[in-house]
Amino acid sequence: MPTLRVFFVTRLRGFFKQLFSAKDSGIEFNYNHKAIYETNTAFNLKKTLGHSRLADYLGLVQSIRCGEQNCDVYGSFNRFLNVNKPYFIYVENPTALYHYRLRRRNSILGRLRLKRLINNPNLRCLVFMSHACASTFEKVCTPIPKQCATHVIYPYIPVNKNINCEIIKTKSGQPIFKLLYIAQGTRFLSKGALEISEAFKRLKGEGMNISLQMITSISDVSAEVINRIREINGITISDFKYSYEELQEIYASCHLLLQPSSDDSSPLTILEAIKSGLPILSSRLYAIPEMVEDGYNGFLCNPHYWYFDKDNIPVPEIWNHPHRNIYSGKISVDIIDFLVDKIGLLYNNRELWLRMAHNSLDKASSKPFATDYIISQWKHAIRNLVSQK
Repeated sequence: MPTLRVFFVTRLRGFFKQLFSAKDSGIEFNYNHKAIYETNTAFNLKKTLGHSRLADYLGLVQSIRCGEQNCDVYGSFNRFLNVNKPYFIYVENPTALYHYRLRRRNSILGRLRLKRLINNPNLRCLVFMSHACASTFEKVCTPIPKQCATHVIYPYIPVNKNINCEIIKTKSGQPIFKLLYIAQGTRFLSKGALEISEAFKRLKGEGMNISLQMITSISDVSAEVINRIREINGITISDFKYSYEELQEIYASCHLLLQPSSDDSSPLTILEAIKSGLPILSSRLYAIPEMVEDGYNGFLCNPHYWYFDKDNIPVPEIWNHPHRNIYSGKISVDIIDFLVDKIGLLYNNRELWLRMAHNSLDKASSKPFATDYIISQWKHAIRNLVSQK
């Protein structure tokens, strides 16, 4: 079979770089970061998208065009394209296509803009990052035209080369139980950092031999919060400046990932953790239950705030006022109790921890998360796209 050539227009996330560099994929990916932005008004889209009510009213939705490239198809992440060949969009969640602004999609101009963009004859395929995204797309975004194929393909993340069954067994016997929390950007609070630190204090006070490594963008978190957490014995907070290889080593050295999030859709941190054989403590939010099966490779609680409801539809009163809820710094006692209970259970029952760690690694190595399966899905999707030309 001839090599399939894809030109990827938008900026790359780390998992795309992993996919693009995979050997024997049969797909040649090329990309750059230079693009020209098109708008449906006289305004400069790049300057007005932000959190502007005017942009919401005008229904501004980004559409990217670039010069003709030597490729079979174009691709993007969460963005519509204006190109002269067939293209696909890899969709994190439907709101990403209109910049996570619910009011924008609900405006008359926004709905018209989305309808026009989705019906562009060159848009031939939507690839969803999760089943939660696929099952809600039309309700949350816009109807999908018949010429547009759909697929669910999880992000391509290799199994952590620093982990195997023997290493997991050795870790189960280590006296110190190492906990890990990762949150980039401003989402330190919304992913449960305060609840985690309070639960850690309680467990430490009960005499448990535990440590907690928190990795975040320190400059995006208030100094008062950072300093308060740093005063807790056993917690280290480090800046998010690790290479991919260094992060893999950190995952492999820990026992448990903590992410009781209130605003995640398809968290890559959780997927990276199961690829590292870690059990997960997280929330029943959006695509997380697709990666973490409660009682199998971790435990799930209800989120403090339902950013998406139980049917995976955005909740406007939470979504539109994040500083009143997910970023407010208010603490959930229920989540603290959940963390204390489940961390204590796995700390004291290392056989259960060992079983869940193996279950995470098995899940990571099997459909639909196995890398060879993901590559086969991309080949199938792109070949079908090329055949429609």
